[in-house]
Amino acid sequence: MSDKYITRAELRSDPYKISIDDADNKYLEILQGITYDMINLFCEQDFEQEGAVDDYNEEKIDGTGKDTIFTPKRLLTLEKIRVYSQTDSYTDYTASNFVVKKKYISWNVYSELTGSGRYQVDRFSEGNNNIGIFGIWGWSDYPDAIKYLQGKLIQKMINDKSFANKFSQEKVGDFSYTLVKDEDRITGDFELDLIIKKYRLWSVYGTY
Repeated sequence: MSDKYITRAELRSDPYKISIDDADNKYLEILQGITYDMINLFCEQDFEQEGAVDDYNEEKIDGTGKDTIFTPKRLLTLEKIRVYSQTDSYTDYTASNFVVKKKYISWNVYSELTGSGRYQVDRFSEGNNNIGIFGIWGWSDYPDAIKYLQGKLIQKMINDKSFANKFSQEKVGDFSYTLVKDEDRITGDFELDLIIKKYRLWSVYGTY
């Protein structure tokens, strides 16, 4: 779990300057693990990459009968979309059939309406987990803001015992967190809370 998201080498240098006297490598690795879990919990997502060019990862979602679907995670690369039927059969569509954004996918193929003489965009058929999105998900590189967030959280845990005491330790490697319930005060640090809310909002609106 070490060196996710920020590395120990980065923590030892500017702007954090955490010395061996402040935290040896073992203790620093423990803090990295704790804050990694905290950040994922706070931001309601993780910042790992899932899937690769030779091994695309499939995420299944419900089709709603509309021409646009929203992705469950941040999408880096779309390889194909698989539409499952009510039986065991399915139809694959290449990425060229879609307009692809990090948060949503829309059809760009038009089909003629029977007897109407008009055209409409194709739609994702309704169903339960009947749309399979094959691609590369997440983040190819950890966002600098998330690395900064983790570095500052670790720094505060070392330097500010009252901050560290907001979190109750059960045992090493297994922590439960008592969070500030006020939506505007997640950690109680204004700068860090702004970063968290930015990435938490992305999971809803896909603006970053």
